[in-house]
Amino acid sequence: MDRRAANPVTAGLSSFIAEQTWDTLPDEARECSKQAIADCIGGAIAGLTEPPSKITIDLVSEEPGPVALWGTGRRTTERNAALVNGTLAHVHDIDDTNESMRGHPSAPVVPAVFGACVRAAADGKAMIAAYAVGVEIEGRLGRAMNMEHYERGWHTTLTLGSVGAAAAVANLLRLDPERSAFALAIAASMASGLRANFGTMTKPLHSGLAAQNGVLAARLAQAGLTANPDAIEANEGFFDLFCGTENAAADKAIESLGATWNVVQPGIIYKLYPTCSLTHHVLDVLFEGLASGAIRTDAIERVNCGIGYRCESTLPYHRPQTGLEGKFSMEYCVAAALHYGRIGFEQFADDAVRAPEIQALYPRLNVYIHPDLRTRDSVFNDFADIEVLHRDGSVFKKRLYKPKGHPQNPLSWSELEEKFIRCATRAVPADSALRAWAGLRQLDRLGPEEIDKLL
Repeated sequence: MDRRAANPVTAGLSSFIAEQTWDTLPDEARECSKQAIADCIGGAIAGLTEPPSKITIDLVSEEPGPVALWGTGRRTTERNAALVNGTLAHVHDIDDTNESMRGHPSAPVVPAVFGACVRAAADGKAMIAAYAVGVEIEGRLGRAMNMEHYERGWHTTLTLGSVGAAAAVANLLRLDPERSAFALAIAASMASGLRANFGTMTKPLHSGLAAQNGVLAARLAQAGLTANPDAIEANEGFFDLFCGTENAAADKAIESLGATWNVVQPGIIYKLYPTCSLTHHVLDVLFEGLASGAIRTDAIERVNCGIGYRCESTLPYHRPQTGLEGKFSMEYCVAAALHYGRIGFEQFADDAVRAPEIQALYPRLNVYIHPDLRTRDSVFNDFADIEVLHRDGSVFKKRLYKPKGHPQNPLSWSELEEKFIRCATRAVPADSALRAWAGLRQLDRLGPEEIDKLL
């Protein structure tokens, strides 16, 4: 079967990549992209002091170059910068997610775009357009391949993120359709990412690798390296190997390209807590109950927490021992919310996870897969069902579908600014954080030299 003729996915995506500019980007997509870029960088700066960040920074420290390592005052090569900044962006797991991709769209794409922008002498408008294109490709591939791809154990932030980052850089470099197709195909051969590494330092490395893959793939294509121009839909290609051709909805990857944008619909989901997004609607409900006094921690007899089936594999740590494991433990996140009254960076220190008061709460927690959330179809109507029983017989009960930060429950620019400053000032002075925010807020007005001094 001639898969290219039936579903010319690589050709369709590469033509789209080559055609897009700031002028083709709708106003709403421009605004959403600016928000996501700024949010990604704030979360990345917060991660500067974490071990995975220090390891990657030390690894590239002897390789000078023109591209900034965010928040450090140091520079390295574009690929090294993409690796480090991409790791920073995901190290706290406070970076955004997306329902088409079922992963983290910005953490691979933003560092790749910033990595390539210096040599490309790109201005802010070009970078915003490239970002939107990269996220569009991630989302399009996600629609075509998920949930089969995700449930085979692949981490989409690295698999789809590598291809999306390559698309973004190809757009930034103004590659023609043929070379854009090669960039996608090269990145497809680089893609990997095991969800088995969740709860370890390698999980944030995934986004760094995806960003680095994207820069390298696009630069190789620009230099003339060829690849299969049908690599996504080909026999033994990206669809076939990562989800099975029979499971891929190839038409969803290319239908109505440009009519809607993934950054707008379904949109970018921002995170208020530095933990897996599957915990966030649970945490929102608990904090609402605590704030109103309807949940009284010292009087709790039982907490019943009904969640979706994806949590079984994505949140495997039922009695975590480290902060990294705690980010992927529903039990810990519930216990921490109840005991500490907040979920911030400090709650994912190893000592906080191992605290005796946390251990004492576990026997009172009943985390279960809700009967209505046991199939793939339920993913699109996911919710958290929370019931807190108190010893005096009083009950707090609530169901929540979309956490704060979801496009249906959005954060404003002012709320995103508050998050940015809270994140960035963990590692840089307040005046530096405010200056970076002000620049990112008007990124579309900045030229290459202004962008170079921004971070």
